[in-house]
Amino acid sequence: MYASEAWINDYLDRPADADEQADLLTHAGFPLEGREDLPGDVRQDFEMTSNRGDCTCHVGLAREIAALSNRTLFVPVGSPQANGPEVDTFASLDNEVPQHCPLYTGRVITDITVGPSPSHISERLIARGDIPRSNLVDATNFVLFELGQPTHVFDLDTLAGNKIVVRMARKGEKFLPIGEDATEIELNGTELVIADAEKPIALAGVKGGALTAVTDATKNILVEAATFDPVMVRHTSRLHNISSDSSFRFERGVSPGQVNEAAERLCQLIIDSAGGTLATGVLTGGENLPARAAVTMRTARCRDLLGINIDDGTQVEMLEGLGFEPSLSGGVITATVPWHRGDIHREVDLIEEIMRMHGFAAVPVRETLTIAPAADPPDHRAAEAMIAALVSDGFIETVTHTLISEQDAAAFLPSGCSSRQVHETRAAGEPVLRPSIIPSLLRVRRHNADQGVDDLSLFELGSTFHRAADGTDVESLELGLLMDVRIASDGIRPLRGIVDHVARALAGVDAAVTVEPCADLSWLAPAAAVSINDVCVGHIGRLNEAVAPGDGGWLAGAIRPEAFMQTDLPEREAHRLPEHPAIERDLSLIVPESITWAQLVAIADGLDMPHHEATEFVTVYRGKGIPDGQKSVSMRLRFRAADRTLTHEEVDGPIESLIAAFRAEVGAEIRG
Repeated sequence: MYASEAWINDYLDRPADADEQADLLTHAGFPLEGREDLPGDVRQDFEMTSNRGDCTCHVGLAREIAALSNRTLFVPVGSPQANGPEVDTFASLDNEVPQHCPLYTGRVITDITVGPSPSHISERLIARGDIPRSNLVDATNFVLFELGQPTHVFDLDTLAGNKIVVRMARKGEKFLPIGEDATEIELNGTELVIADAEKPIALAGVKGGALTAVTDATKNILVEAATFDPVMVRHTSRLHNISSDSSFRFERGVSPGQVNEAAERLCQLIIDSAGGTLATGVLTGGENLPARAAVTMRTARCRDLLGINIDDGTQVEMLEGLGFEPSLSGGVITATVPWHRGDIHREVDLIEEIMRMHGFAAVPVRETLTIAPAADPPDHRAAEAMIAALVSDGFIETVTHTLISEQDAAAFLPSGCSSRQVHETRAAGEPVLRPSIIPSLLRVRRHNADQGVDDLSLFELGSTFHRAADGTDVESLELGLLMDVRIASDGIRPLRGIVDHVARALAGVDAAVTVEPCADLSWLAPAAAVSINDVCVGHIGRLNEAVAPGDGGWLAGAIRPEAFMQTDLPEREAHRLPEHPAIERDLSLIVPESITWAQLVAIADGLDMPHHEATEFVTVYRGKGIPDGQKSVSMRLRFRAADRTLTHEEVDGPIESLIAAFRAEVGAEIRG
């Protein structure tokens, strides 16, 4: 906002030089951005916040200075004499859209003489950086930069039908804005316009039209003063890339309560400089003038929130200086908000005004500040632990969109459930909220495959969605896993190892993970159910050919870890490394296909063999030399003593007992 030092001082009982103005306004929240010294004046540029349209004018800035420096503010008032015929003998007004134009007023002045502006008007405009045009145009600009109220003047004799209509544009209408280089534009029907009986003559709040602009030959004028919906003004301005000082202010809000005072001021300036006769009455269209808002503030709350001891009387005086009408009763100030302060709605808004008047620079600053950082929530730590485990295993994290196509979602919906969808027109052909993360990972994997990237393992932790059979919408957290393993004999063991690592990250090194074969799912064949500490958390397996045609060999898993994310992660303890070597023995057992690894481990652990430290899986073999319906499982058993080195003889006995147990309980044969 460009402002003139002398122009601001026109409204103060004693002048403030440019430095004082800049200092006071900066403390009020309007920092100085630039300064230019002029002959007998100083032009200053103050930064404006979007909620303070009241200070985009000289009276508004003077009001802030007066309140901060114990000066008196003089607000100019116009009182033109209306001696002409009734205004409706010259023109009529029809406001069709009061929801977009809360108040439109028109006044008529006849028999004017267009010419140069008086020196006190032109000098102020020049100091602000504007170019004087004529006494009519300059008067509208003067009121705009004096009071912050945009206005406009039409040549009355060019209005078709002597009529003003506030309406929405009609699609295909043409409009030529004012301006030397302006070009005609076509309206699309979403703009708010001012029209006569035939055509649009102004883009409401944005720009007047060239066809009804005042010229040196103008004799009769219609003076517009109104307020428009900020959203409509912004829409029209952005749509046609046309902006103005008026649109700048309307977009920040202009109250209907200040329209008439500004119009009276404008008519007074025009009559003083151009002569003429003001018609009696005012053309008015719109809604009833709203009541002024009343906002209450507890004085004790103000002190508590600011941490500054400002007494009740001082708080009242501060608000009075800003144009509020405060009254104090029982420690509560009730402030009637002036028309120009459309940003004041709540108690905290008044507290902010008190703070501004007190001065931010006057707030005591503590040299030290004690803070207590909030504890990292368990679910966040659990997520980080899972991500760290997967990254260490060579997986790459993805972040994908939650919307997928109906076709991709179909195979992953739980039995009896349906998908959740958004409106098709907003989803670009992918309207379904994903029931699983696997389809998203498949898209990423295929894209990378097209780029020549092979052997890629992906994961994502995110939300999935479906609608249950009873109509309930369900949102779940899922860990989706996808990895390339194209050797059929590997089964799902590579992904099983990854799941073990994730389980230990969530539930500790002693987490019991079981993977049990289950009926094939629509997206997995074969499929296995995964449990951690006897809690089923999801499924892993090979992707079904129907889901990923031509892409067989990808392992996938959908793990739902929420049951383990709301408690603290288990503490990990450091242990001293063994001081004595271990003895390892390998066994290869031929057992029926139905025997699981978990059964074999349970037999070994159940014997409670002396110095038995671990039973580790080595491999499984099916093929030549192994009877149909059976398999060869190889394991490694480790024995270690804490205080000495074991002898092989000490291990022979436990191994023989274990072999006997395997033969007795699962019918195992030792493979040579």
